[in-house]
Amino acid sequence: MLPPRTGRRSLRRPAAAASPYCRKSKNRGIKKVRQRRKVGGSPTASLSDDALANILARLPDAASVVRCAATCRRWGRVVATSAAIVSRSLPPLGRFLPDLAVGLFHKEMDLPAAASPLLPCFVPMASAARFLGDGQERLLGVAGLGGGILDQSRPVASRNGRLVMELKHEVHGADGLWLAVCNPMMHDNSIVIVPPLISAAGTTIQDYGCALLTGQDLRPPRCNTFFRLLLVYNRGPAGNSTVLRCYSSDAGCWGREAECSVQVPSSEIRDIGQAVVRRGVAFWALDLGVLGARLDEIDQHGAVTDMHLMPYPTPHTMPQKRLLGISPDNRLFFMDMGVVGWKNKFLLANLCYFKFSDEDNIRTGRMLFGPDREDQQVRMPNMKLSHYNTSVKLRWFGEKSGLVLFTMGRPSGHRGTFVLNLRDKVFNKVADDGDSWKNLLGYEMDMAAYLASSVDPQSLVEKPAMPSIWRFAVCRTTGTRYITLEHR
Repeated sequence: MLPPRTGRRSLRRPAAAASPYCRKSKNRGIKKVRQRRKVGGSPTASLSDDALANILARLPDAASVVRCAATCRRWGRVVATSAAIVSRSLPPLGRFLPDLAVGLFHKEMDLPAAASPLLPCFVPMASAARFLGDGQERLLGVAGLGGGILDQSRPVASRNGRLVMELKHEVHGADGLWLAVCNPMMHDNSIVIVPPLISAAGTTIQDYGCALLTGQDLRPPRCNTFFRLLLVYNRGPAGNSTVLRCYSSDAGCWGREAECSVQVPSSEIRDIGQAVVRRGVAFWALDLGVLGARLDEIDQHGAVTDMHLMPYPTPHTMPQKRLLGISPDNRLFFMDMGVVGWKNKFLLANLCYFKFSDEDNIRTGRMLFGPDREDQQVRMPNMKLSHYNTSVKLRWFGEKSGLVLFTMGRPSGHRGTFVLNLRDKVFNKVADDGDSWKNLLGYEMDMAAYLASSVDPQSLVEKPAMPSIWRFAVCRTTGTRYITLEHR
């Protein structure tokens, strides 16, 4: 006879007995996690800050670095302190980043001293409020534009976070052209005073164009302190010879003058405008074409040897309505702006691209026109105009931010300074004035300053507003004069 069947309930654990066991198991798991956290059991806890910085430098873009920096305090601290190392290892943006644009500088040198402000005026962008804090005074204080030696200076060029200022004769008390280079947004706010420049003819340089190349423009990138300046000017009393001259920070001196391949009239050099840099070549927009000069390769005497003029299909003889730019895919384009429409008149910006058969040979470049033309138009129908005389002036283009600064006069009915965002195809007003400003220059920070400021927006606000002690130093190898700032 078979034994009687045992009920299944007798084989199960009672519900009352199972409940304490489950709670006990759950609590044990929580305690183990807490214990691991107390002893530093996270996967990255055993890594040093340098190793963690190298890992962050291998991320695909800057946005990923910013997101990682917001994960915990330690990661944010590593990104803030190693921003220069991380930024050099990141790949190129591949797109415009408008947040890099901080504001604009302007200085009216022709006004009398009583009417002209002592320092170059700074107008911050609305999007840069979280980086600047108190705005103009803070950025000028960080840049050192208030210690006396940079008073009455004017902005000349800016790229990749660097700002080039021309010092007035009353400041240095000697003949020649004096320039100063600084990075206003970095913690190490040292100012490099470039040796004075006098032309070979023995005359002081009055009108010139200035191009700036930084270590980020080279492949592989160099240190953040490296830069080169390239000037184009006419020498001699008659100004019948156009030359190029280069200054390199690693050599600490100016190179020899190089005869330009084309003769540029003094009137064009006076209004030559901004230079853009692509693949180590500086480009200026002239009346008949675009002048390119290679900056990343110079001879043993520090002179530029590779230069070329790429002609336009038709001349562009209005310097205030032309501007050069670099697209996110690293293409050179020519931009002009005008008024279109019959009854409803509005502004239209037109972009014409250049093509290089050999990317490393500037002599193979040409502007696309005819069937190969790849124009891009940016319409601004919200800017209603009453007539065609708008006094529009294209002033500056941000190579990394994709912002275009332009001004309009009183006849347009929209007098002021405006910024055009090429990424979003929108424009905004920056200031109610600007059409009469002669020395207007935009400024955008470099990627290192962007990473550091994104992690800790209060880092700039906590700095002293003005430097209190100036220290002069001379590099033993190059003889370059530096001005370092110390705070009490």
